[in-house]
Amino acid sequence: MEALPRGVPSCLKKRALLNNSQLAPETSSDYGRKFLALGWLDDALDFFLQAQDNQALEELQVLSLETGDVFLLERLIKARSLEVPVELWRQMGEKALASEKFRFAQRAFEKAGLPEMAALAGQRLENLVPPMSTEVDVQE
Repeated sequence: MEALPRGVPSCLKKRALLNNSQLAPETSSDYGRKFLALGWLDDALDFFLQAQDNQALEELQVLSLETGDVFLLERLIKARSLEVPVELWRQMGEKALASEKFRFAQRAFEKAGLPEMAALAGQRLENLVPPMSTEVDVQE
């Protein structure tokens, strides 16, 4: 098991920090930045939301749009009560599809109301994952 970088809390400490209503917003933002630097976007989001760090949340929103990370954007939308235009969902789906993030693409196309494109992304995803065998290998 690889050690966490200096200053990054373990999962148990992270949970305790996020449940600490007395934690200073600056401290929450600092943890969020550490997670962001590691590319741990969901963890960063947790701390930025706790800190109510609107600038950092905007940065995450831009990053989710640039990378086609639909699930991160959905968390941001829910937390911040945002409206996302259908055209933006389509663009995210195309970006995710081009990046071979087929699950993200499928979800974005569903949100855009494009079932044919969602099906295409789903089909590409299925082509990546071999079907599970239903045969049982019994050795005597």
